[in-house]
Amino acid sequence: MPHATDCGPNASARLKTIAEIARGAGATAACMLHHYPLKGMTLKGMTLKGPLDYQTAADLAVERQIVAAINEAFPDYAVWGEEQVGNRAAAAGAPRVLIDPIDGTTNFAWGIPYFGVVIAIEEAGEITAGVVYDAMQQELFSAERGGGAFLNGGELRVPKVPSPEAALIGVGLPVPGQVKSVPVEQYHAALRRVMDTATGVRCLGSAALSLAYVAAGRLNGFFEDGLSPLDYGASMLILREAGGVVTGFDGGPVPESGAILGAGPDLHPWLVGGFLTQA
Repeated sequence: MPHATDCGPNASARLKTIAEIARGAGATAACMLHHYPLKGMTLKGMTLKGPLDYQTAADLAVERQIVAAINEAFPDYAVWGEEQVGNRAAAAGAPRVLIDPIDGTTNFAWGIPYFGVVIAIEEAGEITAGVVYDAMQQELFSAERGGGAFLNGGELRVPKVPSPEAALIGVGLPVPGQVKSVPVEQYHAALRRVMDTATGVRCLGSAALSLAYVAAGRLNGFFEDGLSPLDYGASMLILREAGGVVTGFDGGPVPESGAILGAGPDLHPWLVGGFLTQA
């Protein structure tokens, strides 16, 4: 059971509830991690949802656990989950719960203990509350619109970066077909620009945790294409509430194709410039 301060001193009962649900689901995922990597790296126990897009038994089990808890806590809310085990509609105007039970499934399937449990609440098309829980580190990132962002109860503020050369940047290294918002060569050129300039580049394997890390100052920026609101919705709110900026690659609204670029306000224009100069 999380303490009230895990989500900040003024957290609503609703945010505390989804945090508790995420913690419980994270404990289940952590217990199941010992089944991986799969012997001989076969696909036994795994399903290919699409090219290089894996689903494990743990994804399904964890999402079922989350959906059951959401149904009990918020019976009038709509539900949209990554694995679609309990998706449901609701009355017009009702909030919707977005669930990614294991963000970082490829890490999980290969036995790498780095993944996030993601739950967000969407109202009128906007994310208004969200949590990302790292079960292996027992770290809970949380935010509510207008209420700030927190890590285990401590407030988050994006630190300033003196220059791109002093930045550590997180990126998604796309699998074939993932880059949808710009030509692949343009994405690679923007990535190469960061590699040639920044202090370092990290591909951590979880977009949700990577964006949350920008809010915490562990990364100074992050970009990836082909993401879903299930992946980025909670973390986008967390980063914005921490004073960061989240847009598409062109600096405008995040497109349906899922181009995400997040950073502090000082570094964000430089990262966007890496895509605009290649257009």
